[in-house]
Amino acid sequence: MSSKRKPSMGRQKIEIKRIEKRNARQVAFSKCRVGLFKKASEHCTLCGAETAVIVFSPAEKSYSFCHPSVDTIVDRYLLGGNYILLKMSVASTLM
Repeated sequence: MSSKRKPSMGRQKIEIKRIEKRNARQVAFSKCRVGLFKKASEHCTLCGAETAVIVFSPAEKSYSFCHPSVDTIVDRYLLGGNYILLKMSVASTLM
């Protein structure tokens, strides 16, 4: 006896738009934040990347993920290409 199942609709494309209900928006933010930080952590582990992620919640709280440290990432970003030269200069003065 073969059972005929109704074909599923599969994964549906959803419209990306702002969630109107405040509670639902906070829950969605929390879930997305956890997923985003997990992906950032995997990226660091797999690729050896130095990563910083900063997000602000709808309740205006800040959350961050940084590897290896916030200071290292921010300094490198702000100094641009001069970061390597500064790093070498600091290392030579410590010797």
